[in-house]
Amino acid sequence: MFEPKISVIIPTINRNEILVNTLKDLLKQNYTDFEIIIVDQTENPKKEVLRFCKKNIKKIKYFQISKKSSPHARNVAVQNADGDILLFVDDDVEIPGRDFLKLHADNYKDRKIGLVGGRIVYGDEEPAYQEVGRLKYWGLKEVTHFDSTVKTRIDHAAGGNFSCYKSIFVKVGGFNEIYGGNAHMEETDFCLRVKRAGYKMVFEPKAVLKHLQFKKGGNRVKDLYELRYWLVHNGTVFYLKNFPKILFPLYFIKQLFWSTFSGLKRQDGKMFKTMSKALIKGINYYLKMS
Repeated sequence: MFEPKISVIIPTINRNEILVNTLKDLLKQNYTDFEIIIVDQTENPKKEVLRFCKKNIKKIKYFQISKKSSPHARNVAVQNADGDILLFVDDDVEIPGRDFLKLHADNYKDRKIGLVGGRIVYGDEEPAYQEVGRLKYWGLKEVTHFDSTVKTRIDHAAGGNFSCYKSIFVKVGGFNEIYGGNAHMEETDFCLRVKRAGYKMVFEPKAVLKHLQFKKGGNRVKDLYELRYWLVHNGTVFYLKNFPKILFPLYFIKQLFWSTFSGLKRQDGKMFKTMSKALIKGINYYLKMS
């Protein structure tokens, strides 16, 4: 029977209320050989979480760290993982089926596959997107549609539901920790390196979970201004890092247009200033880090 060991990795911060429910769903899985690794960035974890992890110590490894960074937490988890397959999920999800782990693992019977993206739903609709997880037009357009029901090849997966071989994770260097704030683009950057290393990546819609979008904790930002700031900032860093510099003027114009349009649409000069600042800051940050 094909059953490689799976390390389920959950970075978490200030999500005590919902994290235990996510863990309960994972522990109900039919799959036998798996472990759960929690990297908690909460300053004062609640006793409920600590008790639950201690009670299930045969399946759960719990680590607490002070640095608040999703990519860093994921990297720490992998350093302590024993599985052949790494499965990354968020801390605020419901997993309706008991074959979630198996559905990820079964795809790896094809040895050419190095990464599997799973489906993430937010409501009850059944979309019929044909295009999922693509980077088009020299990276200028990012297609997500990770709630699709179509199995297909992908360029990138959603960070809250994807798996890969641990050996490939190590080979491509893990998550790049240059993505700050809400860590936007951390998973896209990682997936692009896996693809460029020559591995197939597929979207498996049967490996589905529901994202509850818990209002507190996690990578949540305080308001729309901060959200847009990190979308533009991290997007700029990602583009400069992964695509030819000769194409960057096209990206710059696209982002500047978005900033201008957003400000005019909302009649909000602060939004334009925030997004324009993020664009310049992103360029400067990349130049400093490179």
